[in-house]
Amino acid sequence: MLRRMSSSYIPLGFKLLISYLLLVLTPIISIGTYAYVSSVHSIEEHTRSNLEVAVRQIGNNVDYRLKDITRSSDGIYADQTLSRYLTGYHSGWEKYSIMSQYILPRLESAASLPNQEVKLSLYVDNPNVSEFYYNDGENVSGGRQYSLFHSSRIQAKSWYKSLSLHYGSNEWKQVDTDETTRSISYLRPLINYDTLQLNGLIKMTANMKFIFSDVDSGQLGEDSILFIVDSQDRLLFSSSRNKTDPGLISESNLGYIKKPDSYMQIKQPITNMPASIVAWVPYSSLKKNSEQVRNVTIWICVSSLVVLFLISLLMSHYFSRRFLKLIASLKSFKEGNFHKRMPIQGNDEFAEIGSAFNDMASTIQRLIDEVYISNLEKKETELQVLHSQMNPHFLYNTFSSISRMAKLGEIDKLHEVIRSLARFYRLTLHRGDIIIPIEQEIQIVESYLDIQRIKNANRINVTYEIHPDVLMCETVKFILQPFVENSLEHAWYDDEISITIRAYPAGGYVWFEVEDNGLGMKEEIIDLVLDPTDKGIGYGIRNVDQRIKLQYGREFGVLIQSSLGEGTLIRIWFPRIKST
Repeated sequence: MLRRMSSSYIPLGFKLLISYLLLVLTPIISIGTYAYVSSVHSIEEHTRSNLEVAVRQIGNNVDYRLKDITRSSDGIYADQTLSRYLTGYHSGWEKYSIMSQYILPRLESAASLPNQEVKLSLYVDNPNVSEFYYNDGENVSGGRQYSLFHSSRIQAKSWYKSLSLHYGSNEWKQVDTDETTRSISYLRPLINYDTLQLNGLIKMTANMKFIFSDVDSGQLGEDSILFIVDSQDRLLFSSSRNKTDPGLISESNLGYIKKPDSYMQIKQPITNMPASIVAWVPYSSLKKNSEQVRNVTIWICVSSLVVLFLISLLMSHYFSRRFLKLIASLKSFKEGNFHKRMPIQGNDEFAEIGSAFNDMASTIQRLIDEVYISNLEKKETELQVLHSQMNPHFLYNTFSSISRMAKLGEIDKLHEVIRSLARFYRLTLHRGDIIIPIEQEIQIVESYLDIQRIKNANRINVTYEIHPDVLMCETVKFILQPFVENSLEHAWYDDEISITIRAYPAGGYVWFEVEDNGLGMKEEIIDLVLDPTDKGIGYGIRNVDQRIKLQYGREFGVLIQSSLGEGTLIRIWFPRIKST
């Protein structure tokens, strides 16, 4: 007879192949991924390092030009003789001599920078000093551009008023016409060293294309962007070689910049100016080299997978063929062919399995007779003992009630009780069965409650909620009566008591419930009732629980839910099996 394969059946050879592939795929994918990520990260770090070095070099060149400008201003700023001449009063030939022989040569010397795009302007507060400057249309090509003005020319201008000048201060700022001429000025005070008061302003204006010539001509790669921002990230200067949309480096009309998500940013502060060189390099250019690494890594991983897949296929086929022989022998053994033996080949674990299987087949028939049958007899005996312990317990209580009625002369009640007791024992002792239909178990409880109602003058209210689908299912006999008796003996504290008995199916199980409105129990009492050790109380309840577990398994039995003053709910559950 062919075995019916379930829809989820997976051959062992396929499982072995999958397991081998997983063992192969895991390290290859892990190592390949790690190698790829590490290589890409290394390339990106190396590229970024090179770019940072290039940006740093550009910054050093810018700082070098700025130092030339600041050194030129230092000569004027620290010249105390020049300060005295510019603050003193002179007239006639002395004034002309000081002007021509010291002041103008000093300014010319300070303006002697390699690049003539730097203009020196000196503003003095002393009106006695003569002004010296070039006319706008005057050709000064080949000469140094320096001027001497009275401070009154700029004192009313807003940019001058906004300056915070004091001894030792300096500032880079776009003032006057600097923004339109794409220039920037280095500003510092002119000091009267006799009084240490401000005597004017030193202003050195440089064309930003000259200062940032390395930024203007430099390019870090295809589609890279180079520009200068001030301390507030406002755009000062942008390279003419930037090929991207100018709006890319401007977020608003005020010139504040915002890096796009697709660009990497490198920012290098400029030492001698409150500004920074900013480089934006597209991530796409960084990944070009990583694509080659990715392709090589994928090619190596795929080649390794193909080779290891073929090896896995051969290994799984070899082992699955030997397992199939073992399965064939086990199948014959399952069908009752205990004379079937497994052929033993080789000298490995499969040979040991075959030898052990053959030894098992030789002894299994004898073990079935000695163990299986004896266990069935032991189980039947235990059930009989537990059941026999229940009947004397109930009989003792009933005879005690009959004795009380006889003493009180209640002959009619005594007659009814004896008749109900006879019916009760006719049902419980019928054929001596331990497993009975649920319908018969309900009849036993009804007979018991008839006895109790006679004894208690109908002060017991009973409600039956029995689902007809469970009446012909089997149950262990005499499991409901002990709980009903327990409610009457221990839970009844008022004039009347109400008891509800339920039986209903739920999935593949049958549930019994005995619920009363009596006194209820504390949590610790419930634990003691169900305690299987000698410390437990409530012998009858534990007896029922043990009988159910012995018949159907440890997972079934009795559940108790109770609260003081609110009553008790007993729940019993066991498999739903049709009675035979």
